[in-house]
Amino acid sequence: MRSSLAAALLALLASGHALAAETYGPYNAEVVRVIDGDTVELRVHLWPGLTRKIKLRLAGVNTPETHRAPECEKRLGRKAADFTRRFLAGAPLVRVSDIRLGKYAGRALGRLEVPGRGDLGAALLAAGLAREYHGGHRGRWCQQ
Repeated sequence: MRSSLAAALLALLASGHALAAETYGPYNAEVVRVIDGDTVELRVHLWPGLTRKIKLRLAGVNTPETHRAPECEKRLGRKAADFTRRFLAGAPLVRVSDIRLGKYAGRALGRLEVPGRGDLGAALLAAGLAREYHGGHRGRWCQQ
C-alpha cells in the first residue's frame, strides 16, 4: 500500500495533474542546485530507495528575476540567489512541505526548511530580498 501511495505521488508530480488544493509532504530532500532566489532543484526522498528530482518554487514569496529583466533587477536577483545558496550550503538534507502543483509545467510550489536555520522563504523576507507573493502581478523591483 505504501509503495502504491509513493508511486501515485510520483506520477502526480511528474504528470502535472495534481489538484491545486492538494498538498504533499513533508519530505526530506537534497539540494541539487539553486536556480534563483526563490526556485531550487531538489532530489526528494519519497520512500526508501525512491527519489524524484523536482523544481520547487517557494510558496508565498517572490524574489527579483536573474534572467529576462532589467539589469538593476538582475543585480538584486543575484543577491537573492546568493543568499539562498548560502542559506542552503552545507545542509545534507532539507525539509520540503506543503507541496502543490505550480502554474508552470514541471515546477511545484512549497515550503523549504533547513534544520537549525528555519524557513527559507521567511529568511528571504526578513533579509529584504523577497516580497510576499500569492499570485497575480508581481510589480517592479527597480524604478527605471
